[in-house]
Amino acid sequence: MVMFQFLTRHFVRALPLVVFFSLAASQALQAQPVLTRIQDVVYLADGKRFNGLAIIDWRSFSTNNGAIIGQNSKVVRITDGILQAQLAPTTNSNTTYYSVKFSSGGRVLFSEIWAVPPSSSVLKLADIRAVLLPGGFVSAPTAGGGNSGGGLIGENGTGAFVDLETPVGLINGSNLVFTLAASPEPGNSLELFRNGLRLSPSVDYTISSNTITFVTGAQPQIGDVLRATYRTGVFGTAPHNLLSSLHSDTVPETVQRGDLISGQGSTPRWMRLPLGQTNRCLVSNGQDAVWNTCLFTGFSAGSVPFINTSGLLAEDLASFFWDATNRRLGLGTTLPSANLTLRAGTGQGSTDLTRWLASNGSTILASVGSTGTILASRFVAASTSTTAAYNDPGSATSSDPSNPVTGDFWYNRPQRARKTFEANQIHSLPMVLCSVGGGSTSSTTNVQIGSCGIPAEFFDSGDRIEISLNFEHSGSASGFTVEVFIGSTSVFNRSFANTDSLAFVKASGGYFPTGASFGTYSFGTAGSVPGSAFSGLSGNVTITPTAAATISFRARLNSASSDTVFLRNYTVVRYPAQFNP
Repeated sequence: MVMFQFLTRHFVRALPLVVFFSLAASQALQAQPVLTRIQDVVYLADGKRFNGLAIIDWRSFSTNNGAIIGQNSKVVRITDGILQAQLAPTTNSNTTYYSVKFSSGGRVLFSEIWAVPPSSSVLKLADIRAVLLPGGFVSAPTAGGGNSGGGLIGENGTGAFVDLETPVGLINGSNLVFTLAASPEPGNSLELFRNGLRLSPSVDYTISSNTITFVTGAQPQIGDVLRATYRTGVFGTAPHNLLSSLHSDTVPETVQRGDLISGQGSTPRWMRLPLGQTNRCLVSNGQDAVWNTCLFTGFSAGSVPFINTSGLLAEDLASFFWDATNRRLGLGTTLPSANLTLRAGTGQGSTDLTRWLASNGSTILASVGSTGTILASRFVAASTSTTAAYNDPGSATSSDPSNPVTGDFWYNRPQRARKTFEANQIHSLPMVLCSVGGGSTSSTTNVQIGSCGIPAEFFDSGDRIEISLNFEHSGSASGFTVEVFIGSTSVFNRSFANTDSLAFVKASGGYFPTGASFGTYSFGTAGSVPGSAFSGLSGNVTITPTAAATISFRARLNSASSDTVFLRNYTVVRYPAQFNP
């Protein structure tokens, strides 16, 4: 009696479980898996056909139509490379796959992962080969064969695994609704276990958000244990294009050769950055990456970048500097005082500062030496109505250069004289003060018919002055007289006969000091006409060196007549003082 009661009590408790298994078995028989046919030829690397076995292993899973596939393995013989197999599709869950080992001669030669999609057509191996990803996920084949194995996995950083969670709800034999702590994402990642047995979605329960609703008749009974394993968020998806809609932070784009991926926009998204134009560089504009000119802008203000000995872009302000404000370029200085300023280096020596070379690259057309000497084969300069083409102002503190060489010429500023250096001697050049034609007169009183001004402080002690005059007499009724004045002092007076038609006068004098403020010109004079001998006057004139003076030329007829005296030319020449040893 006691044994009967014990068996009865335990039979009654086990009866719901028996009924459940009976229902599940009945429903499972109704859901037959639709198999996918696989057929292909397997070769070895040397081109021979493979002969051996394909050992196919899988874990328990359920198909799209609810068929439950138990964990098992299958051995397929491959003869002369021909492989044929029929398998249940696994692509409804990216954690379900087939592990295949190819064995020949008693050893495994290679292995593969298969992800079999539903297909009414016969598939090749290229259509089902996949890649096992981190976390036990598998990449799915792409349409048309092949797969994107090795592609990038998209993550949003919010995904997580939930293992063996106990759903919230009363287990009283009648409650159908249970709640999870989070919503499974994707929904088919949920694996629901009752007393250790995995339940089938749609057959045993449905899932909406985080709510599990059991099918009537499949609800948990008192004493049952429920456990749920699932994922939340897109923790790891099958491989896909990086810029696809599977990324919540991207916009789809078509990748082309040379494209780059860059986070762009005010709300950053992964964007396609097309290849830039030829000789353009990728630079930052402070917000995004853009194609721009190949110029590094991290140099100091005023630097002129150049390629150094290491082949790198570099700067050297002390050697190469640009003053953009004043538009000045400095070589060897950061303070150019002119548009182009060149500073000699510390080891310049006798090396030229600059050189201009001919097209052959070796002939020096012109140069500026380290001492500032300019050397060129020819100088061409043109004076204008306002500016002379050449000017040597001379030195205000020294008379002559200390080291002249043959061919030198210069201006001696204190002596107001131009000089040259030949035959190892310095030579002063004569200075023509005046040389021009004069006027004429028919008067019997002195009339100035020519003059030559002498600037103040123009002459120095030892200077010589030479005056030359050419007269013409028209008529024969009267003789004529010629006079030369320095200031108001007459230094020459000569009368000519009425028959003298031409007259030549020459006066010469030297300047010497006669006091602190005065100097004296001593003149010797001479006059002549064609065929007559030289004769003339001589005398001295005292002048003030600090005052300007005027040399005037005067003429008159000796008696009233219609004759005329012409001053055809007068020349005044200064010979600066010069001592040669």
